[in-house]
Amino acid sequence: MKYNYHMHSIHSDGTNTPEELIALAREHGIKAVALTDHDTIDGVEAFMAAAAGTELEAIPGVEISSRIGQQYVHILGYGIDVNHAELIELLRTLTAEATEYTRYTFEKYVAKKYNYSWEQVLSRRNKKGLYLSDLFFAMLEDGVFNDWAQFSGFVDYCFQFGGQQYGASVEKSFDAIQKSGGKAFLAHPKLMKLDLDEEYRIIKRLKESGLDGIEAYYPEHSPQESQWYELCCERLDLEVSGGTDWHGMARLKSPLYFVGHVRVG
Repeated sequence: MKYNYHMHSIHSDGTNTPEELIALAREHGIKAVALTDHDTIDGVEAFMAAAAGTELEAIPGVEISSRIGQQYVHILGYGIDVNHAELIELLRTLTAEATEYTRYTFEKYVAKKYNYSWEQVLSRRNKKGLYLSDLFFAMLEDGVFNDWAQFSGFVDYCFQFGGQQYGASVEKSFDAIQKSGGKAFLAHPKLMKLDLDEEYRIIKRLKESGLDGIEAYYPEHSPQESQWYELCCERLDLEVSGGTDWHGMARLKSPLYFVGHVRVG
């Protein structure tokens, strides 16, 4: 089965609309998809509506910026109720923090280097949450960049100060997801950049705090690493997920889907 339980739209830092994601999935024979925008569910209604009446299994989701101690992690929520007040409030706070993080990055690294203003960004990108892709998108439209092939270099330049510095506690993220009727999965565990013993210790702590599963299949996971995360799931009685972290033009090397027997929900 072709599947992708980790996809982003223009409502966070992807370049496809929710409707375009559904159209891509149907065009390529994908059977199951989830929209998991960063810290927002604004695109979920359109995503689900576009899939209604088709053969496609569409799952409402979100990717919540989180932390456990000093370790930043991303938590995927699947099967959520997008009208749940506590979840909406948490995501509203995190979206504001994401925008402040983007503005900090812009003012520290981008404005002078590219002779571009925050006001120019805002004139091009009228949305709640602003991300590095929005900075790039605005400058692309104004001719500062030529095409999306330059985006990865731009991100590397902006990440010089160390990357994401915001997130809800994992307990708060788990609580919001599960109270809304969803399940909580650890996204791309390899990106924590820990040795196996520390990684397992963190996953075990997450399980004790309410984790439901692990994204075992991810483009940066080798087959051996995916097997390791499957084993972690088996040992800790966790579910297995997988997704390509699709961002459209903002992540050109990501595949559109995986093939396997992974199911969420």
